[in-house]
Amino acid sequence: MRLLPDSLFQESLISFLKAIPDGRFRRGVRYPQWFLLLVAVLGILSGSRSSRDLKAFAKRHRQEFNQALGMDFKRWPSDATFLYLYRFAEA
Repeated sequence: MRLLPDSLFQESLISFLKAIPDGRFRRGVRYPQWFLLLVAVLGILSGSRSSRDLKAFAKRHRQEFNQALGMDFKRWPSDATFLYLYRFAEA
């Protein structure tokens, strides 16, 4: 039994992730923080245990993320991108 429709859950999670302050420096930012956090949350729930696992998860599901979120990323985040994010995340 689902408590919330998928679209409502998706919007609630994304809204929550967008509200987290981004502590990264603006220069060189290629991906919005909320997107990286979403990939990290979903990757961890799918069994990812390292930044390399998250990179592989993002690569494997890039087309699905682009389609579901209306984005057009040609590349996937690297493992260093996730490490950099964790270093500056405030939440």
